[in-house]
Amino acid sequence: MNSFSLRHGTPLRSMLDGPRGETMVVAFARVISASAALVVAAASARQLGPVGRGEIVFVVTVAILCTEFVNLGTNVSGRIEILRGMDTKIEDYLGLIVALVGVQTVLVATVLGIVGPTFFGSGVATCVIGVFLGAAMFLSHMLVDAAFAVRRTLQTGVRELLTGLVPVVIVVPVAVAGGLSVELVLALTALGYALGAVYLWGVVRSRSPKARFDPRTWRPIVGKGLPVFAGSVGQSVALRADRMLLGLLSTPAALGVFSVASTTAELPRLLLLPATQVLSNRIASGDIPHGTLKRIMLRLGFGYSALMVLVAMTGAAVVIPVAGSGFSGIRDLIGVLALGEGLFGVFLISTGVLAGLGMYRPLAVPGLFGAVVIVVVDLMVIPNHDEIGAAWVRVGGYGLMALMSLALVASAIRPSTRVLR
Repeated sequence: MNSFSLRHGTPLRSMLDGPRGETMVVAFARVISASAALVVAAASARQLGPVGRGEIVFVVTVAILCTEFVNLGTNVSGRIEILRGMDTKIEDYLGLIVALVGVQTVLVATVLGIVGPTFFGSGVATCVIGVFLGAAMFLSHMLVDAAFAVRRTLQTGVRELLTGLVPVVIVVPVAVAGGLSVELVLALTALGYALGAVYLWGVVRSRSPKARFDPRTWRPIVGKGLPVFAGSVGQSVALRADRMLLGLLSTPAALGVFSVASTTAELPRLLLLPATQVLSNRIASGDIPHGTLKRIMLRLGFGYSALMVLVAMTGAAVVIPVAGSGFSGIRDLIGVLALGEGLFGVFLISTGVLAGLGMYRPLAVPGLFGAVVIVVVDLMVIPNHDEIGAAWVRVGGYGLMALMSLALVASAIRPSTRVLR
């Protein structure tokens, strides 16, 4: 057997099982998935226009926000507590996922049923597909953390590929044929999430033959997850409120342009998230000393800042020819949104460290504060300044979140050579 075999104990296997290998594999899969999503976004934007693209973004945003509300922060608390070897077991977490997906389905149906027809003229088919998307997204999202908890990090990359590639292989030929619709794009997006969830369920069940439905075992997960939930809600609102408020206070066209510009600026986040997740997991399992943490945070921060400079310089030139002339307003947005995304990257790195340390309560503060600031200021700015106003509000809100999270990390880390527990 040559040295590049993936058998256990060989050099390549050892490299992939390390933090750099895990980050590289998952990041590569997320880049492929994100690239596919960008193709879907461009194809739908070109054929359906800003209005159609705006409706798609609205439904997806509802599914994302409901996922963050319903999970109660248990995806983080469950993963970290399992990795730290506490009383929480993977079968308890799986049972909780199944219980919560019903809540997710009802919530998405309620929101889309009320808001969709009123503001976007969404039909029954769009709302029904949106409900399926919400359930599939929730399961897929929660099972990623389950895979992390049972140390199946590399397998989460397969989920990323399914989520991104399943829609694009059908959307592209249909778009070429001129038959694309809002309903079809949403249905294929939901299918990608559903297949990813089915795959990860099989991966996790190979380590835990059954889910345990005992509410008593869920209490510690939920109790420790609630502070994370508060922070996740704040973070999700901070991330998505401008899209929601543009849809309600401005026009679908403004939302469509803003969403394409935002997607472009946020694309490098697919590289940062695997790194912060692996960092958090390694801290929780006791593998990273204090001194190494500071160096890792600096490297991640500088690297992400360099990526955002590149996005600011080239994003509009790349995206506008693909999306079409109706999205020329991206030129005014991309630099501002890239600045905001760089600040958000600092926030993500810092909160990843706090989560790994098991410091659940402080996690809530920066996200909630930033969300309140962004929503309040957006309500004042968007009616008069539309998408460019929303972009600058994002910079201010993300900047505050970055400063607060850095301050919390600084207070938590002390020079030491001992391993974090």
